[in-house]
Amino acid sequence: MELADLKKIGLTQGEIKIYSALLEIGETTRTELAKKSGISPSKIYDVANRLLEKGIISIVKKGGIIHFSAANPERLKDFIELKETEIKKEKEVVEKMLPLLLSKYEITEHRADIDVFYGWGGMKTVFNDIARTLGKGDTNYVFGASQGRNEKQADVFFSQYYTKMEEKGYKTKIIFNEEVRKNKERTNYFVKSKRHEARFLHQETFTEINLYRDTVLFIMLLSKPIVVRIRNKEAADSFRKFFDILWNQAKP
Repeated sequence: MELADLKKIGLTQGEIKIYSALLEIGETTRTELAKKSGISPSKIYDVANRLLEKGIISIVKKGGIIHFSAANPERLKDFIELKETEIKKEKEVVEKMLPLLLSKYEITEHRADIDVFYGWGGMKTVFNDIARTLGKGDTNYVFGASQGRNEKQADVFFSQYYTKMEEKGYKTKIIFNEEVRKNKERTNYFVKSKRHEARFLHQETFTEINLYRDTVLFIMLLSKPIVVRIRNKEAADSFRKFFDILWNQAKP
């Protein structure tokens, strides 16, 4: 372990430099501390004051000159305990505010009919929403499921999503592109499942359409995926009818 690891508990690089210098040289003045730490004299007081607030260093005035010294390293434990107390209080504030925040979010979420998400981070946001929204008794409808431009990345992503799907217990009816049939890592979860249903259709597209509740997803599995999410009951109902037509044409 090095002193640089103190960043992990919230100290800045400047704070670590000053604390390290004081541990090494002991009690000292601003001028000497600036030389040893590499922090400019004009910034010493600003950085040192932050360490004082944390209780990690102390100061004493001798002959009108301020001297700095490192506090006992055991004070770091007190600093962490104080942070834990503050975080606990912040969590309590959020818990109290959450009902109000959620009510406001649901109103704006309802108004936002169309959203666009980019990259695998965007994919994670969208599929987390599916897993959060659906539960036992619900069905997710998918057609045009393809390999994707980055097949390996897609395999990893969907294997993680399958775990969440299993935990929530909702059903999926999925139509894969025929080319995906050979990708057992992607298809076996559905083909061998007693809850889900999977079929295959001869089509070539990298755009997958996903339907759940009143939501339609257009998922383009490019190297950097793009997802367009539309929240509209009429659109979802219309695409479900289209799904039924394709389902009857697809083969196990």
